[in-house]
Amino acid sequence: MTSADLLLVVMVIGLTAYALLGGADFGGGVWDLLARGPDARSQRRLISASIGPVWEANHVWLVFIVVALFSGFPPAYGVVGSSLEIPLAAALVGIVLRGAAYVYRAYGAGAAGPDHWWGHVFAISSTITPFALGVTGAALATGKMSTSDPMEPVRSVFGLGCGLFAVAATAFLAAVYLCKDAGASPVTAHLVPVFRRRAFGGAVVCGVLALALLPLFAHEAPVVAGRFGDRSVPLVALSAVGGVAALVALGRNQFVVARLAAGLAVGGMLWGWAIAQYPDLIVGQVTVDDAAAPSPNIRAMLYAVVGGLVIVTPPMIVLYRLFTRPEPVE
Repeated sequence: MTSADLLLVVMVIGLTAYALLGGADFGGGVWDLLARGPDARSQRRLISASIGPVWEANHVWLVFIVVALFSGFPPAYGVVGSSLEIPLAAALVGIVLRGAAYVYRAYGAGAAGPDHWWGHVFAISSTITPFALGVTGAALATGKMSTSDPMEPVRSVFGLGCGLFAVAATAFLAAVYLCKDAGASPVTAHLVPVFRRRAFGGAVVCGVLALALLPLFAHEAPVVAGRFGDRSVPLVALSAVGGVAALVALGRNQFVVARLAAGLAVGGMLWGWAIAQYPDLIVGQVTVDDAAAPSPNIRAMLYAVVGGLVIVTPPMIVLYRLFTRPEPVE
């Protein structure tokens, strides 16, 4: 394994962390948007309390991925930045609006609470970002992007389907995570069945979208699809087992097991895609070897990553322990 390959593995680990942690936060926004019925206000309060200040810390992983791509694979960074500006700009707008709306809703909505119109901005922008990132991932797999036609990734049916799949996956994760948060207090325990049903619904939507995307995958991204069949079937099977195990655990009120299994379901699919994509960073345009910076630069980047993890990991653990225990919601 070369230093470039090692950096790529570290980047996928960072992407997985962002999908499982930040992705669940985005999924919470999806359920905030879809909250209905007499418990809608309580659902939104629980979502807001569960996310807490952790949503901001989760963007550390996205910043790391961008910096690693820029430092380790500058030509790939240039192609992505000049060809995918539409979905990436949409993702960035969603991140900024989501963060601003969350803060304004929390501290400026007064008695209106989570039903204030800032809450709707928060919910809609939470859906925009995973959708845009799903479109971006599809463009990397198909290689259908160009500086002369920035709208090409957005017009792709496969890309739009991948965007919807990303939204459904984050919603599934969030519903599973919220079951545990709801069950942590007698005040919110009545919301457990609500989010359990939503977790089942999210899993069904993910399955339907995956089946619908299979023929498009083979047609639009034949290179990655061929490798997927050769390399990634065990990971897809692991993902499916994780999804089923998460639903079974939810049915038994084993919420910690359900969280771990749901993470396995999403992580298995993500790693299956990453392994099938290798050695291409952008199919048909840029490979790992073509885009890799000089080895001394990449080794310096890896040393910096290790040093950064030593500094960042302990406070991140403390942060999660402190703020992933939502207060009772009335």
